[in-house]
Amino acid sequence: MNPQQSLDYLYGLQTSGIKLGLENTARLLEQLGNPQQRIPAIHIAGTKGKGSTAVFIESILRTAGYRTGLYTSPHIQHFSERIQVDRQPIPEAALVDGVRRVKQAAEQLDLPVTFFEFGTALAFQHFVDREVEWNVIEVGMGGRLDSTNLCQGEVCVVTSISRDHESSLGTELPAIAFEKACIIKHPCTVVTAVEAPEVFGVIEDRAHQFDCHLLQLGKDFKVKVRAHAPGEMVFDYESAEGNIEGVTSSLLGRYQAQNAGLAIAACRALAPKGVRLTDATIRTGIANAQWAGRLEIVNTSPLTLLDCAHNPDSLRKLMEALVELYPDRTLRVVLGIMQDKPYRECIEIVAQFAHHITLTRPRQERSLNPADLAGETFPTGPLEIIEDVPQALIANQKQCGPDALVCVTGSIFTVAEAREHIERTCLK
Repeated sequence: MNPQQSLDYLYGLQTSGIKLGLENTARLLEQLGNPQQRIPAIHIAGTKGKGSTAVFIESILRTAGYRTGLYTSPHIQHFSERIQVDRQPIPEAALVDGVRRVKQAAEQLDLPVTFFEFGTALAFQHFVDREVEWNVIEVGMGGRLDSTNLCQGEVCVVTSISRDHESSLGTELPAIAFEKACIIKHPCTVVTAVEAPEVFGVIEDRAHQFDCHLLQLGKDFKVKVRAHAPGEMVFDYESAEGNIEGVTSSLLGRYQAQNAGLAIAACRALAPKGVRLTDATIRTGIANAQWAGRLEIVNTSPLTLLDCAHNPDSLRKLMEALVELYPDRTLRVVLGIMQDKPYRECIEIVAQFAHHITLTRPRQERSLNPADLAGETFPTGPLEIIEDVPQALIANQKQCGPDALVCVTGSIFTVAEAREHIERTCLK
């Protein structure tokens, strides 16, 4: 296999769809020698913020001198983004060799595996091959039946709970919380930002069941944003273990201060495992953390941002952040949503903030066909429809005045196509 053949094989597995369950992954990992059990992990579940929290944690640990494995999903442009060691995507040679070995293991078992099951096994194997010291593992969907749930988190983080993937996880928040809290499987430290009592109670019960130390944002540790402006956010972190004042982050949005706070609490909780951190290490780790497609500025003239918000709650927080950061700007939103999301609610939320909305359609089977909403009126008036993502971006940039900004959002697939266009045309 060459690199392209390996990727073709991987993407060919997507035809098997999503299959929640651990049996196949468990058998596959056992055939590979259970690499997921050979490196201690921080395991992160939640509806929103788990990817950002993961990169904050990884950056702190790497700054402290530890060799890190980072597994996240989905990727924006290339599969290798999912599997990183010290923030370096898996190299082509390692990808080819890893695919060969995992494929061989699956064939020896005559085991049909999904795209995500295969990728998870590939990640755990790569981290062992590279002699990683700490794994930072983001749950794909849910938690209880997610392929990543075969690792044992020394710290388990549940970032937030809201409605998403309802066909798989249900619509009731306590039930969704249970699915995500099931990453807690043995005595560990649990860190969460969940506040609602009926939802937090589910996490609390699970933590008590396994005799876990539980830390809750707002109670056991706090973050207070001091400044939030284009280019930098500054916040204070407070806890019984000691306060850290004036922490800076280039990831914007007040919710990123919460994600960074979760990361600090999670990393500090590793002290019984021998992880030693200084305040300076934590500051540097947070300041250096980068995460593409999160309020990311990709062009300054006209001002253009990309954000992977894809459900009602995340879109509301994105719109609120844009209005706070750029209060005097006219907001133009290029919106491409998946049809299995509550897309009318998503559009209505965006319409409360945007001055103009262009509906677009990324090249993905699950994407919403904007033509289905032709003629419908929202608070901004009739929706403009430009199905091709690059063309929608170009049209909005051309209509931008000096006081306007364009935000491309609604799905990681929409962001990916916009980014590809920007890189191809060298538009910066």
